[in-house]
Amino acid sequence: MNRIGFVGAAGTGKSTLAKATSDMMGIPFLCSKDITQNILERDGYDYGAGIQIERFLANGERQREILKSSVMRYKMCKEFVTDRTVIDLAAYAVKELHETDTKTLKSIYDTCRKLSPTYSHLIICPWREGPVEDNKRRTLNQWYQFLINCTEHGIIREWELNDRIRICNLSSDGYSDRMREISEFLGVK
Repeated sequence: MNRIGFVGAAGTGKSTLAKATSDMMGIPFLCSKDITQNILERDGYDYGAGIQIERFLANGERQREILKSSVMRYKMCKEFVTDRTVIDLAAYAVKELHETDTKTLKSIYDTCRKLSPTYSHLIICPWREGPVEDNKRRTLNQWYQFLINCTEHGIIREWELNDRIRICNLSSDGYSDRMREISEFLGVK
């Protein structure tokens, strides 16, 4: 059973690679934007307001909603590929809630930790220093994304996921090279 999660900060190629992996494997792609876009529209997010999108989404109630929706989607599919995991969600919650809402943070963190064995494979897209492509849906501050990346790696170590889940740390830069690396990791020809 393949339950493949892509992990990484914004702008690292997770969605593009996850969609291509889904197509390659012939299993459903669970796109995180299907959840977050509805929340952004419902709650009146203004792309021109200068508020970082991750910070807008990272309040306690929105984080709980994203987690609940993600879990529901996981339960509906025997196999899937997703471009956001509970590791990502926990990292954003730690980054954004650690000073303001530690009770909610603890609840989200513990739930994400419990759900981490949901995945059979994790594919980690590395952070790269340099400008983040502006898709009008992500924070362009590369150092914010660096903090998320470091937090994700710390969570993976803290939860000892290397011992329980097959993990691939992508090392190549180009799309074709990354897809070759992914297909080798997953044993797909």
